[in-house]
Order: sequence, then C-alpha cells, then structure tokens
Amino acid sequence: MWKQHWKLAVLVLAVQAVAIAVLWGQVDGLRADLADSREGAADLEAQLEAADEALRELQAAQAQQPPSARFENPVVNTRSRMLTVDIVAQVPDVHAPSLDIGFCQAGEPYSQAWKLDALSPHADGVTYTGTVTFPLDLDMGLELRLADDTVLYSSETIAPLLPLQVRSGGSGFHYSYELRQLSLLDFWVELVSPSGEETEAAGGAFRLYRNGTLIHTIRETADRPMLDVDGTAQDGVAIPCAPGDRVRLTYVCTDAFGLRYEFPLYEQEAMGWDDLEECPLSRTPTLTWPE
Repeated sequence: MWKQHWKLAVLVLAVQAVAIAVLWGQVDGLRADLADSREGAADLEAQLEAADEALRELQAAQAQQPPSARFENPVVNTRSRMLTVDIVAQVPDVHAPSLDIGFCQAGEPYSQAWKLDALSPHADGVTYTGTVTFPLDLDMGLELRLADDTVLYSSETIAPLLPLQVRSGGSGFHYSYELRQLSLLDFWVELVSPSGEETEAAGGAFRLYRNGTLIHTIRETADRPMLDVDGTAQDGVAIPCAPGDRVRLTYVCTDAFGLRYEFPLYEQEAMGWDDLEECPLSRTPTLTWPE
C-alpha cells in the first residue's frame, strides 16, 4: 500500500514541477514583453523629444529671420501702364488676421505711403500673401513697409519687379591699340523672371554704341557662331576705336505684354597698351511703351 502512496506522491511532485516550470516560463515571457514595452516606450519618448527639439529650433530660426518680401508673377498692362504682382511676405511673430503694408518712396515712413494694402496669412503663421496693382514708373524708388516702419523690401527703382531681368550677358572682345580697333564676338544673354526662373523674350538683339552713337545692331542666327550684323552675315564685329572712346553694349527685347526693354550689359573705355577699362554702368533698363 505504501508503495502506491509513494508513487502517487512522486506523480504529484512531477506534476507540480511541470506546472512550476510552465509558470516560470510564463513569468519570463511576461518579463520579456514588459522589457520590450519599456524599450518601445523609451524609443517613442526619445522620438517625441527629438521632434519637440526640432520644432523649437525651427521656431527659433524663424524668429531670428528678419521680415522680408518678394514679388512674383508680374503682369504689365501697357494701356494703363500698371504693374500687377503677387507679394509673398515672411513676417515672424505677428500672427495677425491680416498684414497691413504701405508702398513708400525710398526712405519715406509708412505714414507717407502712396498706397496702402493688406496681405492674408497662411497656416504657418509666418507667411502673408496678396496681389497688388500700382503704376509702373521706373523713375520711382520703392519701399514696402509695415505700420511700425519695418522695411520688408527696398529698391531704388521698380525695375527688379519687371517680367524680364538680365542675369548675365555680354560678349568676348579684344582691343588693339596698334590697329585702333575693337573686335567683338561670342555674344550671349541670359534672361530670367523676378523669381529667378529662366525665360525668353521676343525680338532680341544686341546694340553696339560708340561714344553714345549707335554703330551696329547684332542678332544671333541659327547658324552659330555666325551673326546678323545690320542684315549682313558675319562671324564677328570690328569697329574703329581710339583711346578714350567709350563702347557700350546693350540688349533690346520685348516681353509677353508688349513692353520693350533695352538692358545695358557693359561699357568699356579704350586705353593704351591694348587695354579696356570697365566703366560704371546702371543696370536699369530703358522702357518703351507700345504705340
């Protein structure tokens, strides 16, 4: 009888040992799951802290940026001689339902603005935009100011707002003092919009002046490097040029609205010893309204 009791006790102990082993396995699994959860929570917390830090850095950078404005998508009405442009202003820490702006002569305060307008806010709380129309007068400087006289934009002329801008342009040249002759070739020009995108114009031609007198009108041809010089095909241009003579190269063209431009590219004065000296030159184009 006692042997049966002993076998039963052994069996019970074995079952208990198995149960304990199973329970320990479950406990170890729960501990591993808990560790994984804690590790995942730590990773998530680290990601949240990194995102918060990035947001704080972005807000700090925006706060440090000075207020500014740029002009896009200019449209010229040649009949009324008006210019319509989109304004994009970056003004941190305002967060207003609208942004009041004033168009002023260069150096004049907001209180003397010749035109007042308002820009609408974007969701970022920093960007304000609007479309405005005003007279196109190249002789007038322009400053865009806030009511507290913060200057968003300043220019001596309205020329930088026009549909056509010259990024670069000119020609290759060589002056011979011995021959008293200036030779030019390899004419080029790069036109862009106010936002810096490359653009094209109609009726483009180079004009070459000597001492204020037009000498040649030069056009590029499909058969490069040949040039159309006053209607004659040539591979370059050579003009008499004595020391002291001033030679100016300009580029004339018409924008999509019919406004005619003449952009100064460079002006050189012929010197002794086969040399030319660069002369100061305004980059403001001359405009001609269509008839």
